[in-house]
Amino acid sequence: MSVVVWSIMVGKWQELRMMHLIARRFRKVFDNAHEALEIFFQQRRSDNPMALVYQSACEKLVKSLNPETRDAVLGRREGIAGRTLTARDLSLVKGVTEQALAEQLVRIERGMNMLATGATAAPLIGLLGTVWGLLDAFQAMSGKGSAMLTDVAPGISSAMLTTVVGLLVAIPSSIGYNALLGRVRGLSIELDGFTDELLGRLSCEFQGRDS
Repeated sequence: MSVVVWSIMVGKWQELRMMHLIARRFRKVFDNAHEALEIFFQQRRSDNPMALVYQSACEKLVKSLNPETRDAVLGRREGIAGRTLTARDLSLVKGVTEQALAEQLVRIERGMNMLATGATAAPLIGLLGTVWGLLDAFQAMSGKGSAMLTDVAPGISSAMLTTVVGLLVAIPSSIGYNALLGRVRGLSIELDGFTDELLGRLSCEFQGRDS
């Protein structure tokens, strides 16, 4: 369990760090874009959660606006110009975008449950081992008919070792979980805010525009 917990903490920390760095760069490019679809037509692809949410929203928008989706995806923007986004189309785009957002939030939180389990279960498993060891020690003491400390001390010492090992797993797991949870929440809030801004820009640029 200790090996699994440390592997998750190190891997998750690196993953969240890369997600945050790439998301910041993508957000800067998006904020500087003149149109919401500008990055989409540049054929930029990334597996970053923010980029994937953006791509899902743009793909649905292009399909809603232009029946000839293939030309639009290839970067021929003439079919997009002058088209409007109805309330129904906007609702569909919003639904697809929120679904993509939910999928990426699950991806961001992946592995956190295992850390929480390690922090909670490890001391309980250690306590179970200690209780079991004490029962064995007292049973051995009863069989010998002796209550001398020298007879039961080795068994009690071995029994307490499981609690120590359980705490050595639980303490790093708890610290790592809380540290990673802060980064997960920060990235989730940033992704949620980007999604709201994206939908707002798409609505402003396409809904109610004269054809």
